[in-house]
Amino acid sequence: MNPINIIQMMTSGNPQQAIQSIIENNPNVQNNPLAQNAMKMYQNGDTRGLQNMAENMCKERGITVDQAKQQVMGMFNKH
Repeated sequence: MNPINIIQMMTSGNPQQAIQSIIENNPNVQNNPLAQNAMKMYQNGDTRGLQNMAENMCKERGITVDQAKQQVMGMFNKH
């Protein structure tokens, strides 16, 4: 998908739906069963399931949920 198509999708309708479409069509998501499961939970409104998945992933990596949040926020604050 080229940048022009992304901008058109974002400005012509529901930005959340546009972003979801981009994520769903990403080959990395399509080829990852964990990501597919997360997308299904998101689409079904299963916030508890998503929370449990995130907590389990943090435990597997030996970090807390707060540490994971800090890492994610750090990615966006690097300008």
